[in-house]
Amino acid sequence: MFTLISAVKEKFKGVPWILLLTAYAIIFVGLYNTYSTTVAGVNPKQFYDQVIFVIVGTFAMFFIGVLIDIRNLERVSSFIYVVVSLLLLAVDVFGKNAKGAERWLALGPIRIQPSEFAKFAIIIMIARSFSVMKDYEFSLVQLWKQFALIALPFLLILAQPDLGTASLILLIAVVQMATVRVNIKSILGLGFIALSLMTIAWNFILYDYQKQRVLTFLNPMLDPRGSGYHSIQSMIAVGSGGLTGQGFGQGTQAKLNFLPERHTDFAFSVWSEEHGFIGCLFLVVLFALLVTQIFQIADRARDSYTSIVAVGVAAFFLLHFLINISMVIGVFPVVGVPLTFISYGGTHMLTALSALGLVVAVEKKRAYVSSSFG
Repeated sequence: MFTLISAVKEKFKGVPWILLLTAYAIIFVGLYNTYSTTVAGVNPKQFYDQVIFVIVGTFAMFFIGVLIDIRNLERVSSFIYVVVSLLLLAVDVFGKNAKGAERWLALGPIRIQPSEFAKFAIIIMIARSFSVMKDYEFSLVQLWKQFALIALPFLLILAQPDLGTASLILLIAVVQMATVRVNIKSILGLGFIALSLMTIAWNFILYDYQKQRVLTFLNPMLDPRGSGYHSIQSMIAVGSGGLTGQGFGQGTQAKLNFLPERHTDFAFSVWSEEHGFIGCLFLVVLFALLVTQIFQIADRARDSYTSIVAVGVAAFFLLHFLINISMVIGVFPVVGVPLTFISYGGTHMLTALSALGLVVAVEKKRAYVSSSFG
């Protein structure tokens, strides 16, 4: 019995409990907010589904963070990357249509969104690609492998089409790459390439509705009943919250069905309307604490692989937060990016908690090395 207890204690040694407490505080807010949207008329089943997603994701988080050595995960990262890429290809060929885009695979009664798993895959794959390189400063030419790794999921997701998720894949990888030393000429070259790709994308790749979203972002009143409707209603909801909000389940934008996608992309709008500036500040502080702790774990990591993995996870949470919040307050185009732990969605919740498991594994590895070698 004592041997079993000792083994369990050893497994949980080094787990960053303050980080997990912060994360689950945000998850609790998300569940509370999701329940509120059911009061406003959304299918109540979605709240109970979200609870199940949290439970399954928690098991995944502890499996990755506690039961698996992160070095073993590094060894199978290529396999995970290939499997996710095949799933993305399957979506492009067999995917289920949702709101004009093929983003889902139906596995019996279960629907999964492989583009979310791609975020997890790219985090561990980019980290592995740098860990096997011996140089301390890289040129743009030397980074061809990283660009190729990013390009495959990026293009497969863009074909669905899902510009928001494709852009997040790219941005997460760029943040990871920013932690390694790249010479200044390569940075300038990369900026030129990015500008060129944006020009090409605008003229030859983006769909008309995606271009309209950008134009509407610059001036939502160009199409107040069409592409500008989401942004306008969201800003009304955020502004009507005032200092303390209208109260639980009392937000008029959500309750009267003016606010679209209130349980997913615009979940923060519901929270803002019901809990006001004080509630928003509380949520911002929680996310700031979460991301700061992950960056601190990345800084303490004992090797480049685990450090770059943690940076990727920090970028995952930070970018989702910044883009979603900017989207709902009208300072960024509506691109369908969820607010992690707040927005409804099973695949995203599972991916986010799995990514959190990576950070737990990184910190446990550091604690083990520190205790072993002083």
